[in-house]
Amino acid sequence: MNLLPRFAFFVAGTGAHPDKLHAFEKALLNAGPICHNLVTVSSILPADCKIIPPEKGFDMLGLGAITFCVMAREDSNVPDSFASASVGVVKEKKQSRVGYLSEYHGNAEGEEATAAIGKRLAYEMFETKFGISTAGLNLEQIEGATVSIQHPGGNIWVSAVALCFFVL
Repeated sequence: MNLLPRFAFFVAGTGAHPDKLHAFEKALLNAGPICHNLVTVSSILPADCKIIPPEKGFDMLGLGAITFCVMAREDSNVPDSFASASVGVVKEKKQSRVGYLSEYHGNAEGEEATAAIGKRLAYEMFETKFGISTAGLNLEQIEGATVSIQHPGGNIWVSAVALCFFVL
């Protein structure tokens, strides 16, 4: 069995609720019409995998289907803290080499800082994985998924989730 994704798309969302699990569910729903059995996988973006818009991707996935994804998730119940998540991506324009996806989960303050960490990690991990520098490569400019939420105080959980969905 060769489960090689043909398409991928990125989404992100946040949620808040007194229950941690429900905050996560609200973050998933905020990210899109996610009604799938999610299976998290690691960080390789197949060479011929085409990046598509989320609307098109969700239309290609059946409700309740087992769906592979790269997921970054952060939760917090600490007032004023941040829950931040990012899936960074680096991919060459040349289709013969795989790309790399990074998952950042942490407390970066805001989406700009979170996105910068996710992107930096993708580049560093690509270079480490393949033993090459990205400096001389012809790279595609692909935005991953990034989100950050600051805990407003009170007795709630906040959740941030960033995903790269794969469509087989």
